[in-house]
Amino acid sequence: MWGPPDMLAGVGAPAALAIVERQGEALRQRYTARRDNQADINRLKDAAERITDVESLLKDRRTLQIVLEAFQLESEINKVPTLRRVLTEDPNDSSSYANRLADPRWKALATAFAGRTPVSLPAATLAATSAEEVARLSLSQFAGLDFLQVQALTVEQIDALRPDQIGAISPDAISGMDAADVASLNRDQVAALAPAQIRALLMWQVSALEPEDINALTKEQIRAFTPQQIGALTPEQVKAFSTDQIAAFTGRQAGAFDQAQLAALSDSQRNLLKFAPFVPDTTPETVQRSPLADPDLLNRIIDGAMTNRFEKAMGEDNPGMREALYFKRMASQVTTIPQLMSDRALTEVVRGALGLPTSFASLEFEQQKALLTQRLDLSRLQDPREVARMAARYVATREDAGSTSSNPAVMLLGGGGASLETLAAQGISLSL
Repeated sequence: MWGPPDMLAGVGAPAALAIVERQGEALRQRYTARRDNQADINRLKDAAERITDVESLLKDRRTLQIVLEAFQLESEINKVPTLRRVLTEDPNDSSSYANRLADPRWKALATAFAGRTPVSLPAATLAATSAEEVARLSLSQFAGLDFLQVQALTVEQIDALRPDQIGAISPDAISGMDAADVASLNRDQVAALAPAQIRALLMWQVSALEPEDINALTKEQIRAFTPQQIGALTPEQVKAFSTDQIAAFTGRQAGAFDQAQLAALSDSQRNLLKFAPFVPDTTPETVQRSPLADPDLLNRIIDGAMTNRFEKAMGEDNPGMREALYFKRMASQVTTIPQLMSDRALTEVVRGALGLPTSFASLEFEQQKALLTQRLDLSRLQDPREVARMAARYVATREDAGSTSSNPAVMLLGGGGASLETLAAQGISLSL
């Protein structure tokens, strides 16, 4: 068994690639287990709990570094204005900045950090989906559920959800919960409701909250209740409030309690309401979540960053290995020649695998596109064996660049005969 990447130094890129093909996952796991990598992973997890918004992420350079590594964008860490726009604009909007950038990595970053991801399932289909499947939706997908989809959720599905998934549902959609759904919320799920969600509850939904769960509400949640919602509370619910919770009500809210509700309180609690302070209403209109709150996203970042580091480490001792491993991982996502050309690493591997000289990069975009269209059958990129052969051929050309001089097509393209530009202009096929 080979060890970490640096132990493959000296074996040559083709041999190293063959070893990684057989033992790649084990090698990557051992690389991830290195002390420096584990320290970075633990720091990221700790930082995820402190980072409250995109601005705090942008200010935490060490956390931002590993986030960008997950998307192969670590070299862009100083482009703060670009990062701010990509991380805050809706990637579902065709006019968003990420959608206007040619490099697909930006769109991948924007999509991963999107506050909401629409779920395409019709409400009836969602209702028929197993509770386990629904519970596997990401936080951004829960944020993307609409009113009818939330209305379609069953009690069994609600019971299977984590508190943070309940807390991710938008205020507009959470009013779709029926009384049975609201009543089924457990104490932890109620405690996870954002103030904006509390404010969005309809009167009958407020009345459906179980009294024992009411006791889990925080000061911020309590101050989100409108006077109308307070009026909808039953005496049993009011009785469940602790003295500390009663002390959290504002003067504006205290005036909404009726005689039946006040009768459910102790004398000291009624006295607290009598002298409740009048403070400004600061309840936000939207659910505000940390950009790293989704555990699925956090795991994806860790996996992506470690994969990027592993591939980079492999390339340090074996030229072309990083590009080849990246190509093997990403090639199946390519469906068009322009999409391929937007990724320089993928294009470089294809160039080498097809035997095109380095001067290919000096051609105009349309000339490059025409040559790649002639030479590359995109269906090959969907075949893992074809992709592996292309990667192997690329690293072989990188290891011994001089060997390409024996290739008749390359000699014709790069030497004293017709130039690459001339052949491209004439539309001559370069198939080997």
